[in-house]
Amino acid sequence: MITQETRLESYIITNPKSIRDNILNILDRPMTARQIADKLGYSHPIIVRPRITELMKQGKIKATDKAYDEVTQRNVAVFTRI
Repeated sequence: MITQETRLESYIITNPKSIRDNILNILDRPMTARQIADKLGYSHPIIVRPRITELMKQGKIKATDKAYDEVTQRNVAVFTRI
């Protein structure tokens, strides 16, 4: 299926381990996904959200609070490195 192929191609190109490592390195204070993406220079948090989920499953970060996101006008999770 084409969508599975393009997802795999994208996954390989993005180097998810590098993004996970970068998230851990910059997470020196509690941050939202958007704040993490901004600090890493990404234009949208969709790039870091899957890596955040992976890091949570690995027990390296956790959601510790909520914050209001001005862009989406919704409450979002705040993440902290464990």
